[in-house]
Amino acid sequence: MQAAAARCAVHQKTPMADYLFVPQSVLDKWSEQGRVQVEGNVLIILGENKNFALTSAVRFIKMEAGDDTAGLLQKVKTIDALRQMGAEHYMESVILGECAYAVQQGFLADANALRRAAQASQPPAPAPPPPRKAAPAPPPKDETTKAAEGDLLAQFLLDNLQ
Repeated sequence: MQAAAARCAVHQKTPMADYLFVPQSVLDKWSEQGRVQVEGNVLIILGENKNFALTSAVRFIKMEAGDDTAGLLQKVKTIDALRQMGAEHYMESVILGECAYAVQQGFLADANALRRAAQASQPPAPAPPPPRKAAPAPPPKDETTKAAEGDLLAQFLLDNLQ
């Protein structure tokens, strides 16, 4: 029995803070409501224009047989991680050594990886245009123009101040 417990305990702990588990049932519901679209391994939230890379994963719900010596209950593992652990996954079940788990199928969404990829694939921003030069000053007025304007101003004042 100790050998079976040891086989169940084989797993690696990795931080999952940058990931979001999306159950398949939730993804189906959102898709039916027109809230999301899936293109390949990318989930697009239509109303927010946000994209997330998807990786197939399962969430461990409950024990069907054995003890949770591996500490997998309420944890999420990718399908690749299950293979590396030596676990067998079929539909809503995972068997690891002598331990059997009920799992919820879904996906891990990695928002950060997609942001980095989007930034790397965008062309560099164009350089800002050079600052505009100020309009040249109007040419100086000659004495004849200044006198004519002075006469017009004087006539306006005489007409309107009486």
